[in-house]
Amino acid sequence: MRSIAVGLPYAPNNPNLTFIFFIALTLLSVLGVRFSYYAYRNRQTSEVGTGDGLWESLVLAGLCSVGFALLGLVELLTVYVLPFKMGLLLAAVFVLAVALRVLYRSVVPATAGSEADSERGLTRAAVVGVSVVFAGLALVGRHPLLLAVMGVSALGFALAGGLYGRRGAAEARVQGTVVDTLLRHLLPVLLFAALVPALDLAVLVGLDRIVVLHIQVVFVIMTATTLMTATIKLRQNLASL
Repeated sequence: MRSIAVGLPYAPNNPNLTFIFFIALTLLSVLGVRFSYYAYRNRQTSEVGTGDGLWESLVLAGLCSVGFALLGLVELLTVYVLPFKMGLLLAAVFVLAVALRVLYRSVVPATAGSEADSERGLTRAAVVGVSVVFAGLALVGRHPLLLAVMGVSALGFALAGGLYGRRGAAEARVQGTVVDTLLRHLLPVLLFAALVPALDLAVLVGLDRIVVLHIQVVFVIMTATTLMTATIKLRQNLASL
């Protein structure tokens, strides 16, 4: 497959950037595992989200971020380049947006008919989009069209998830509850994670890729940091059950 290239360094002629990416991706892999673990533990014991896929979505989001981080580390430590790793991060962004929608709908159920049908249709379309991006990156690599679809999709998922999160947090009935806590701590994870693939849009308009990588590594670190704070809340929720 063309996307598994040999001899192309992750950050060409930039050992400092490579070192920073190593730290960022290591943090993300470790914290992603912890996030998935505590989401799974909450799934076993909590009533919140039972039956609607909330905790399963959070487990999957953590595992997708771990997959992205581990493939990035493979790039750093070997001569292989695996651009389809970004498809996993896009999947994590999508699943986080779904989790925020689930939390919002636990407070404000969708009206029967067109609204629910519209959400299901958009979800199916998003799944197809993420699958196409992942498969395309695996088969043909960083094609400009794929980068454009990936970046626009990431921004769309962040916008949709952000709207659900803000609306849910604004509901008086959820303030101070577990739902409120989860909404407020998952939102920054979603936004920072979405900015990593979205920044590839800057490459398409002519910005140097090394400059983009310097910005992306900051958002990888911020994604890991917000995952850590979200994990703390998951642990606290688990302890209160």
